[in-house]
Amino acid sequence: MLLIDAFISAIIIIIVLQIIGIESILKELQNIDYFYLAISIVFLFVMDFVMSYRIQMLLKASGVVIRFRDAFMSHMSGMLLSDFTPGRSGYFITAGALKYNYNVPSEKAMMAILGPQALDFIIKVVSGTAFMLYLTWYVLQIKEVWFIFLGATMMLIMIAIMLLLLFSKRFLSLFSFAKAIPLTNRVYGMFEKMQNHTHVVIKKLPILCVLVMLSWTGKALSWFFVAKSLGITLNLCFPEPLFYFLLQPTVTILEFIPSPTLAGLGLSEGGGAVLLSLFGISLAKAASFVFLARAKTTVTNLIALPETLKTIRGLKNDIF
Repeated sequence: MLLIDAFISAIIIIIVLQIIGIESILKELQNIDYFYLAISIVFLFVMDFVMSYRIQMLLKASGVVIRFRDAFMSHMSGMLLSDFTPGRSGYFITAGALKYNYNVPSEKAMMAILGPQALDFIIKVVSGTAFMLYLTWYVLQIKEVWFIFLGATMMLIMIAIMLLLLFSKRFLSLFSFAKAIPLTNRVYGMFEKMQNHTHVVIKKLPILCVLVMLSWTGKALSWFFVAKSLGITLNLCFPEPLFYFLLQPTVTILEFIPSPTLAGLGLSEGGGAVLLSLFGISLAKAASFVFLARAKTTVTNLIALPETLKTIRGLKNDIF
């Protein structure tokens, strides 16, 4: 399946490169300001540090104490694998790293991941919807925006289902038939165990909201400085960094869509290039931005490669 996804992503990228012109993109990439690129990497680590801290915090609240370094490396393992899996589902390897490498109970590890992720998704949907409304209403002058609200509503319904599975025993009991199915009984059991610990998410909700905003800020400023490294400047009626607070979740949504691609590879690059071009940026420069933003992230995540391989070995041994 991964090979098929990689093939589809490669086809999409080839199409994007053919339309825009690979020579034009390479020309833009030759003029990178590495000072701004280094700053963007610093802010990317700010996001990763914040996400790692909230994992450590929730685990401590549930009675599991681990070092920040261990939470960070587990998180980075998930970030690395999510770069190569459909819908970024590989991030769940974070729970595997916590379990197999640091003896964290799997239900507590999943709670520490899924609890904050629900808040992350809400931020992405709200800010992504705001960006699309701004784009269609003010930039493209399209007054029919019902389809944007329809898409946002569908995603909010999915988030609501996730929250109910995490916090409502009554809702979870609706799927009790899953216990009789070999392939789903362990998943159902995992949610049952998680619900015994999700009260810590509610207890820590105020600080979690602050941490989510900080991680969002780190990612947005990282993208802002990637743009500056390529000489991208936008003429807007509001501060330019705010644009990337809205653009980043909008493009990231394409990565989370369960499409037959590697974490939306190709889809997010093509979509991001088109969105930026609507604000007066050449397609070549816009494509350079989205390709550089992904490449920078993937290269940074490679620091967790040994941890990821160790986790995969532990997972394989457990299966056998």
